[in-house]
Amino acid sequence: MILIEWNKELELGIPEIDKQHKKLVDMLNNFYTELEEGHKREAVEEFLKELEEYLAYHLDFEEKFMEEIGFPELDNHKKTHEMFKKLYAEEKERYMQGDEKALREIIAFAFSWLFSHIMKTDRKYAKYIQEKENTQ
Repeated sequence: MILIEWNKELELGIPEIDKQHKKLVDMLNNFYTELEEGHKREAVEEFLKELEEYLAYHLDFEEKFMEEIGFPELDNHKKTHEMFKKLYAEEKERYMQGDEKALREIIAFAFSWLFSHIMKTDRKYAKYIQEKENTQ
């Protein structure tokens, strides 16, 4: 089993947001460790619960942060967050109704979120704040 290693490429240089993104890495790693140890039911229950709490807290925090810095692409970013929350809710519902594939979808999307959304989409507001600070 290969765990995700937090690295500089995932960092945005915004301490609180980096800390929250690192929590997602830890959640995925803990989930895989629990699965490896044969605790599937507990691992899934814990992961889904943590992911739901994480999404509620982190996405709201991030949106407020972007609003505070005057990020011009806030509306588009919010739409991405809404899409993710909706997808998560749909897949969780499918999983709760017995569809095992839905769990794989949730995990795949969490990975995609980590490596695509954070490294590309979130990097835009990190770059924006950096440029804003450099012009002051």
